[in-house]
Amino acid sequence: MRKYTKIILSIFIFLISIFFFFQENYFLGSILSLFSIIPIFFIFRNEFLLLAFLKIRKKDMKGFKKYLGYIKNPKLQLTKNQIAYYYFLNGILYSEKNIIQSENYMQKALDFGLKFKQNIAIAKLNLAIASLSKGDKKKAEHLLLEAKKTDISGLLQDQIQIIKIQIKKMNIKDRQNPFIRNKY
Repeated sequence: MRKYTKIILSIFIFLISIFFFFQENYFLGSILSLFSIIPIFFIFRNEFLLLAFLKIRKKDMKGFKKYLGYIKNPKLQLTKNQIAYYYFLNGILYSEKNIIQSENYMQKALDFGLKFKQNIAIAKLNLAIASLSKGDKKKAEHLLLEAKKTDISGLLQDQIQIIKIQIKKMNIKDRQNPFIRNKY
């Protein structure tokens, strides 16, 4: 549901509650006035994003993809911060299947502005993985350093160490093997 539709629905419910107040049905008027707050709440907290976060917490990727699929036009349905998290969740969804598409979504999420430092660190870690898969070691190292700085709680330490090992393995691949003799 679009955010403007939610505003209109909230106003409509509130006007009906005022009508019941004039009819001296105070109980129904107060209940409807409380119900008019619910669509306003869902303007700032999109119901499909909330359900997607719930599904990702339960590790139900099919349900996660289903609820993200309900958001057809994020610019009309979501606020700016919600758009950032929409792209962030899509980046997580495509991180296993298509790293290039995941990189695009994560970059859009960072451009729109993620709020929490932990989510910024996850996005930068995914961007580092994408840069590493393209062969851009310097960009991957830079993004990995930024991810390490923003990971204040230390939850991503293991993943950062794994990526550092992958970067070191990439450096070893570029060197010539010292055990092979030149025939010249």
